[in-house]
Amino acid sequence: MNSLASSIKGRLFLWIFFFITGLLIILGISIYQEVRKNIYLSVELVLHSKIQILKGLMTEKDGEIKLERAEVILGEYSIPRSGHYYTVLVNKKVLATSPSLVEIEYDLASGDFESSNGELKERVSTATGPAGELMMVIQHDFEIFGKPATIFAAQTLEDRIKLLDRFNNFLLGAILVSIFVVASVSLWITRRSLIPLKEFSSKIEKITHKTMSDRIEIELQAEEIKGLAKSFNAMLNRLEKAFDMKKRLIADVSHELKTPLSVIRAQCDVLLEKDREKEEYTHALNTVRDISGSMKKLIDDMLSLTRLDSGVILSSSFQSVSIPVCLSNAIKLAEVLAKKRRITIDAVFAEQTTVLGDQNALTEAFLNIIENAIRYNVAGGRVGISTFKDTDGIKIMVEDTGPGMAEDELEKIFDRFYQIDTSRGSESTGLGLSIARAIIEAHGGTIRVTSEIDKGSCFTISLPLH
Repeated sequence: MNSLASSIKGRLFLWIFFFITGLLIILGISIYQEVRKNIYLSVELVLHSKIQILKGLMTEKDGEIKLERAEVILGEYSIPRSGHYYTVLVNKKVLATSPSLVEIEYDLASGDFESSNGELKERVSTATGPAGELMMVIQHDFEIFGKPATIFAAQTLEDRIKLLDRFNNFLLGAILVSIFVVASVSLWITRRSLIPLKEFSSKIEKITHKTMSDRIEIELQAEEIKGLAKSFNAMLNRLEKAFDMKKRLIADVSHELKTPLSVIRAQCDVLLEKDREKEEYTHALNTVRDISGSMKKLIDDMLSLTRLDSGVILSSSFQSVSIPVCLSNAIKLAEVLAKKRRITIDAVFAEQTTVLGDQNALTEAFLNIIENAIRYNVAGGRVGISTFKDTDGIKIMVEDTGPGMAEDELEKIFDRFYQIDTSRGSESTGLGLSIARAIIEAHGGTIRVTSEIDKGSCFTISLPLH
């Protein structure tokens, strides 16, 4: 049963089976009770008519009440222990008794109460008859010729009980057959209902990393599966994008590492051709050192992206972090590059503001954005850094006086390894802004950029306040 209930098909089958089975049982009990009620009611009507006949046969002569029994002693009432009896009392004295009760000491008033009818002054009860049979007794109280009278009329229920037993057996058999049919139909319905899901599953199984571009045709699916198909297609879109990014990342890394390695190899080959002067060796080693430094920066940035992609920044580990402290640390780290390129950094912090986050990660994000503003600036230019609060949180703005960017490049600059044509050959790895955006989004923030050609660019970072 547990294994059956653990599957959708099994649960669907059990729900249908138990619901309809319960419905059949309740319906069977209701039908049986209704039939039993009607059969007992028919007996009551027969007894009531007998009582009316007996009342009609009562006459008075010379102040004495008599019962003309000629019409009622015929049939079952004339056979001893026949199961059909009556007794007539006047002034609590027996006026007449059916021949079937002659020479039998039996009190028709000894039965168990079942119901009563105040309007007809009748009391219905069940009792065990003289022959041990179950019978129905109706007691009718009335007044005749100014005297109180009571008529007891009784009739056996044995024939009705046998009829009810046969009907009950038939009903039980019909219910058992119906339950078997319900089980078969339920199983068929569940299997047919889950065919679309099975077909959907088979289509999913055919999708591999080589057929990642395949999609489930939503309109061809059952209505209940369309939502699942949409979600699955959306997941495939995300996975395909992730695979494409992975392949592009590998290609970009290979390309970025190929050039410096070729330069290092070329320098070594030139030096090994013949003996060189000390100055030539020194120059070649400095070149190799600079290139290896660029390669190390690329590898460090790649490791940072890998950590971010793996979810190393968890909100559960966030602490209260001062934005001015993070920006001040980032500015100190960027001062060497700023002096080298003769860039002035102006910073204005509106007030002490804190956010929940990772201080080292936020410092790295701010450093990448500030270094980007320094690298892609004009000689002797300026980088302005400011913070302010608004209803959404805290805003950090980093402005530069560089050449600016075209509209179609504003979103591309956050792509990995993307570099504007005019910046080719710079010391940038093309990963800094990607790392910055990943860190800021991990903190629940956003980053956007605006730019004008020959006027500079402005990066705006929004972070929720602590």
